Amino acid sequence: MSSMRINRAIAQAGVCSRRAAEQLVSSGQVRVNDKVVTDLATTVDVHRDRIKVRGKLLHFEFRHHYYVYYKPRGVVSTMNDELGRASVGELCATLPGSPRPVGRLDRASEGLMLLCSDGEVANHMTHPRYGVSKQYRVTVSPRLSESDAQRMVDGVRLEDGEAHFDTIELVSLEKDRSRLEVTLSEGRNRVIRRVCEALGYEVRRLKRTRFGPLMLDKMGPGEYRALNASEVRNLRKSLKLER
Repeated sequence: MSSMRINRAIAQAGVCSRRAAEQLVSSGQVRVNDKVVTDLATTVDVHRDRIKVRGKLLHFEFRHHYYVYYKPRGVVSTMNDELGRASVGELCATLPGSPRPVGRLDRASEGLMLLCSDGEVANHMTHPRYGVSKQYRVTVSPRLSESDAQRMVDGVRLEDGEAHFDTIELVSLEKDRSRLEVTLSEGRNRVIRRVCEALGYEVRRLKRTRFGPLMLDKMGPGEYRALNASEVRNLRKSLKLER
């Protein structure tokens, strides 16, 4: 898309985040076709318009940006939230490249998310057709029985059809709870919680630790980092977008 708001265009060129770009526009440091613009609603065509920031002409190579992010509990996995709750979009607005959240986690869940501006990667990571594998650490109560663990793999009937986990592994067993490692490839909303609830278990904690080839590793809640070139190549190769 070549037509976009001026702050997004500046961020797309890698100058700064969209939020910082708004300050540049408001302070009169941006020119479009040799005219100063201060209106944040200004729309530009990056293929036709000459855009200068602090006198420097911008060049648009449309280099995509990719970040891994540890979403904390209590944060909504959307760009904006109509109820005013903290959202992933608040972080995206501070990052160069205008990334967007990829792969939902409900507000009560935590863990790995991908933030990127590459629509092709986003589609392949989330569309059910591609079956990208995801791994979670899940704590349930009461203790999970062997028979119910098998049912979770074999299939549990939900209101929108049968759901099942690809694998389930017991990490630890306590008096009133079980800690599990779950992998699945489908992406229906809240499917892990719904499967557990259908069998009479409460999910006390749910953390995504892997999303395709991306790993959470030792990141803490709220932390993020940019993927390096090698990681981006491996990501796209795993999605069969590069050979």
